[in-house]
Amino acid sequence: MTKRILNIVVSIIVAAMFLWLAFQSVNLQELWIQVKTISVWWIPPFIVVTLLSHYIRAERWKLLFPKKWKLRRSTLFAGVMLGYFLNNLVPRLGEISRPVYVARQHGLSKSNMIGTIVLERFIDIITMLTIFLLTIFFIVRDTDLVLRVFGTENWMWYHFAVIPVVILLIVSGILLFYKLLVNFENKNQLKNPYLQKIVGAAKSFGTGMVSVRNISHWPSFLLLTAAIWFGYIIMTYLPFYMFDLTTEYNLTMASALVITVISSIGITIPTPAGLGSYHLFVQQALWLIYGVPLVTGLAYATVTHASMMLLIFLAGPASLWWDKYYTLKS
Repeated sequence: MTKRILNIVVSIIVAAMFLWLAFQSVNLQELWIQVKTISVWWIPPFIVVTLLSHYIRAERWKLLFPKKWKLRRSTLFAGVMLGYFLNNLVPRLGEISRPVYVARQHGLSKSNMIGTIVLERFIDIITMLTIFLLTIFFIVRDTDLVLRVFGTENWMWYHFAVIPVVILLIVSGILLFYKLLVNFENKNQLKNPYLQKIVGAAKSFGTGMVSVRNISHWPSFLLLTAAIWFGYIIMTYLPFYMFDLTTEYNLTMASALVITVISSIGITIPTPAGLGSYHLFVQQALWLIYGVPLVTGLAYATVTHASMMLLIFLAGPASLWWDKYYTLKS
C-alpha cells in the first residue's frame, strides 16, 4: 500500500512539473478567452471515432486468445474502458484491472490475461516507435525540431540506442524465463504445493506473454492495429477545426499524424492520463514545428485532453453497465 501511495505521489509531482512547464509562458486570461471561443461541431464525430478506436482495440485483443475461448465482445470492450477509466485516476492501474475484470467475468487465469496486456503494450511501443521514426524522416524531415520538442537536442547517439536495447533485453528475458519454467515443470521437480502455485501463475503469465502465437490471421491483426492508429490520428485532426488551425496554419492530416505520435510518447509517461506531459509535448510540437502560438497550442491540448477524460469517465461506467445487462440477458 505504501509503495502504491508513493507511486501516486510521484506521478502527481511529475504531472505538476510538466504542467508548470507548459503554463509558465502562457497568459491564463488569454488562454481562457481562446477556450471560450472555440467551435464545438467537431465533438460528436470526435466521440464516435474515440469509442470506435477503443472498440477496435478490444477486437484486436481478442485475437491474442485461443479461438476456443468464447469471450464476449461486450466484456472485452468494458475491460478496455475500465482500464482507461482507472488509468485516468492512477497511472497504470488500468493495465491490471482490465485483464482482471475479463478474467473474473469468464473464469479465466488472471496471470494469463495480464501477460496478454504486457504483450499488447510491447506491440504498441514497437508500433509507436516505428511510426515515430518514419514520421520524423519522411514528414517532418527535421530531427532537430523534434528533439527540441522533448528537450533532448543535446543527447548523444548512445542515449537513443538505450531504448531498443532495453526492449530487446526485456523481451528476451521474459521468453527465457518462460522456457525455464516450462522445462522446470515438465521435470516434476516441484513438491511443495505453494511453489507449484507460484510457478503455475508465473507460467500462466508467460503463456499470456507468448500469446502472439495464437494469432492465426496476421493480416487482420495488422489491419486492426492500423485502424487503431488511424482513429488516433482522426481524434487529433478533428479538433484542429476548433481554432481554425487548418486554415490559419495549414495543418493537414499529415500534421495530425505528427502530433499524434508525439503526444503518444507524452501519454506513455506515468502520470494520471498523461496529464502534463501530453499538454507540454502537444504545445511544443505545434509551436516549434508548425508555428502555432504557445497559448493556442496549450488551449488545443487542454480542450482535447479534457474531452478525452470526460468521455472516458462517462463511457467507462456505461460500458460496464451494458456488459452486465448483456450478460444477464444472454
